Amino acid sequence: MDKDMECAELSSIGVIIHDFKFGGSERIAIRLANYWARNGFSVTVFCASVQGEMHHLLSADVRVVCTSTALARHYGSMYQLARKARQYFAEHPVDFCYIPGNYHWPVTHELARLPLPLRPVLVSQISSLIYKPGRSQFKQMLFNMRMRYLLNRSDLVVAMDSLSARQSNAILRRTDTLVIPLPALGETSAPPTPPPATLSVVAAGRLTEQKGFDDLVRAFAQVRHTLPQARLTICGEGEERPVLEQLIRRYGLEDCVRLVGYVQNIRPYLDKNAIFVLSSRREGYGAVLLEALEAGRYVVTTDCTPAVHDIFDDGVCGRVVPPNNPKALAKGLVEALRSRQDITRLTGERVARFRINVGAQKYIAAVENKMRADRV
Repeated sequence: MDKDMECAELSSIGVIIHDFKFGGSERIAIRLANYWARNGFSVTVFCASVQGEMHHLLSADVRVVCTSTALARHYGSMYQLARKARQYFAEHPVDFCYIPGNYHWPVTHELARLPLPLRPVLVSQISSLIYKPGRSQFKQMLFNMRMRYLLNRSDLVVAMDSLSARQSNAILRRTDTLVIPLPALGETSAPPTPPPATLSVVAAGRLTEQKGFDDLVRAFAQVRHTLPQARLTICGEGEERPVLEQLIRRYGLEDCVRLVGYVQNIRPYLDKNAIFVLSSRREGYGAVLLEALEAGRYVVTTDCTPAVHDIFDDGVCGRVVPPNNPKALAKGLVEALRSRQDITRLTGERVARFRINVGAQKYIAAVENKMRADRV
């Protein structure tokens, strides 16, 4: 057991996810579950389905309990899972439950209905933007009302950055939203590698409208006018693949833009390419940015996530461009490819707080403090 966890007062943890399909919140939940189980806690992952490409990432030390009838994702399925989770944890109590992100918030509301002797400490994470660009004032009001309704009895609310924490406190009318940096990285990693002397760019994410890969393809067509030897690799799979393939053909980029599909580990692609690009229209915290920095890659990113202000404000390890703007994205890519910056000696300190052992221990400490306070 990790020496920082040896004095833990709690012993059992519940983690609730809908399924094991690729997603940032689910991936972090799996990382945390594995780390806690490896350090001596009894961890149960309660889910609506065991389907998904990330199921194999879960450690054999973690117990998996699926609802008696598997639930595919659909409108309302998260509320069904929440009710089943309340029934399960009423019969199999745990010390605390981790609710990994906005999509899973209905679980918090349901588990809060358990009688106090059975009720675990509820830890709810904010995983995506509270104020999304383009959201109308009316829709924002509805979002705020839903957030208050679902999280008003959460014992701990966790944001990944200070801005989101302040916004959370304002909406929930509380003062104690915690900031725990996204534990997206392993305890250790291969050392960063110097960038290759090529005009190569890599991107990664689900092929969805949110990720802005259509803007990236349009931007890369402009990059090629200036740097004909530039190459782009996009890692990921999703419903937008046909649209992207059509755009690639339209701009005549078949020889320089590759869609390689889902990859389990992006690190080999980071090592082979000179810079990383994030073209999203909106993001939660953007864990892939941390993976890119860990590998020593300079980043060009849209202003789509609180992470850009948390990590790139000084402009040393990356540059930030407006979202939904292929021209600005192309300019940022050209400048980055021309400058060939090697940041491998600068990234270690920047990513240290995002390692799984740091984040996992912060969650345990926060829950223990809550348990002690409740006994006073």
